[in-house]
Amino acid sequence: MSRLQIIRGVPFPSFGPFKKENIEKTLDYPPRDGDIIIASYPKTGTTWLQYTLLQIVSKGESYPSFQDVLEKISPFMEVTGPEAIDNLTGLRMYKHHYRYDMVKKNPKAKVLYIYRNPADTLISFYHFIQGVWEKKIDFDEIFEGFITGNIEYGRYFEHVMSFLDHKNDDNLLLISYEKLHANPKEGILRIAKFLGEEYYQSLSTDESLLEKIVERTSFDYMKKNIDVDLPHRKKNENASEGSEKEFTFFRKGVVGDGKKSLSPDQLRRLREVATEVMKDSEVLQDWFED
Repeated sequence: MSRLQIIRGVPFPSFGPFKKENIEKTLDYPPRDGDIIIASYPKTGTTWLQYTLLQIVSKGESYPSFQDVLEKISPFMEVTGPEAIDNLTGLRMYKHHYRYDMVKKNPKAKVLYIYRNPADTLISFYHFIQGVWEKKIDFDEIFEGFITGNIEYGRYFEHVMSFLDHKNDDNLLLISYEKLHANPKEGILRIAKFLGEEYYQSLSTDESLLEKIVERTSFDYMKKNIDVDLPHRKKNENASEGSEKEFTFFRKGVVGDGKKSLSPDQLRRLREVATEVMKDSEVLQDWFED
């Protein structure tokens, strides 16, 4: 069984809940005015951003289970299909891993895109996909797929550039994983201001609330308090014994793991492809400072 399915020229996951019909329908889904859309490439901080937004808009109260977030509160579009989004009431929030150019637009919807150093993204993705796929996957295979684009959601660098090219759009906020990690308080206030002045005021005038949200969106707190259940794994009769216990959704959440894990040659190739695709993007300086 192939790990990938090609839809509109882009490779998507083919396991478990990733049905072609849901992907097709959500690619054509028109956002409504006021929608909050979380966009990202896999393993760049999507769940972190989701819980951060939920904490901001609820003033520190909303801390639902992972499964409820995934299916009901901030639906994962390509998994749930459009029906879960249509069922949302009040403020609508949902997420996807689509490139900017693949989805319908609405200038009155707010889009937040989080991106991460490619080496860290690659290492995190490798550990994640090996756990999800429930069999040994060769790291070199994942690395080559990441470099060439023969991997879930296509090549990372084009994905990031599709959003960076719209960095001046009023309804798009670009979020660096590394900067949010280094200064979460400043990052959370920036996100709150983008969502609306009322959210920014409630945090900027209430230090205890801001501190609470910083704590509840920290990696250690989320790892301890959010149980991640992937239902499709339990139905897989070919899963190796003990594989469910071995799967860890929240693995490290650190900055710099990729640089330590990749060989010098792999780091060189990663940098060459990034530089070729992203040209003079300012993000390259953040990623490859040395």
